[in-house]
Amino acid sequence: MNVNNTFHIINGDALLDNFPAELLTGEIIVARECLVDGPVSGENFQEFAETRANFIHQEYGEEKQAYFEEIIPEFNKIQAIPVESEVNFWFEDDLFCQVNLWFCASLLMPVAHTIKAYIIKPLITNNDPDWGGFGGMDNHRLAEAYLHKRLLSYQDITLLSNLWDAYKNNDKQALKNLASSAAANFPFLDLVIQAQLDRSQNRPENVLKMIIEEKATSDFNTVFREFSRREGIYGFGDWQVEKMLARIQNSNETSDR
Repeated sequence: MNVNNTFHIINGDALLDNFPAELLTGEIIVARECLVDGPVSGENFQEFAETRANFIHQEYGEEKQAYFEEIIPEFNKIQAIPVESEVNFWFEDDLFCQVNLWFCASLLMPVAHTIKAYIIKPLITNNDPDWGGFGGMDNHRLAEAYLHKRLLSYQDITLLSNLWDAYKNNDKQALKNLASSAAANFPFLDLVIQAQLDRSQNRPENVLKMIIEEKATSDFNTVFREFSRREGIYGFGDWQVEKMLARIQNSNETSDR
């Protein structure tokens, strides 16, 4: 296959700031979403976009127009990737990154048979997961990670797309079934899916409550650091943890009345 176009799909602007663009050729596409948080419903792409724009506006205070100007165009670029392209996915192993990856892969299914796709991750080995991600890597270390990229098969891309469908539909049985898929490029898939399933049992909130009790403090920085240490598998950022803490506080205030 003759590869005529190269694309780098990266998970967020934080990675963009250190991306070794001067060392690597290709167009950069930024997945500016947090699909792990909030509804993802919609019978088609437009309905999905409306759902997300409304959620981001209500929960994070961002203008809906900004969503359609800054986020959707990047997804449109993925949909427009031509056949026989090289696509490099820069995504980490945590749930936050993986859900975004599942969605991006689903957008590529129409050309998945023809593209040459790779996954670039901060941790290449199949040993214990390092949920720290790309955050501590400068552009030279990121370029080195690129040299260790792994080829994704059509079956891999199909698996990711199927994972998105199961996640979008909140199909717990499908997620459980997919968790057992043989996927050498995603060695922590079973752990990540279990973390997702455990959200229905309030695992993240329960861990936060435990941290607050053990540390005898609700100081955000202290709690966030400890949560990230214990539950880095979720990949939650400041906003997600702040929202959970607010819910816990509101629940405590209601129960005290």
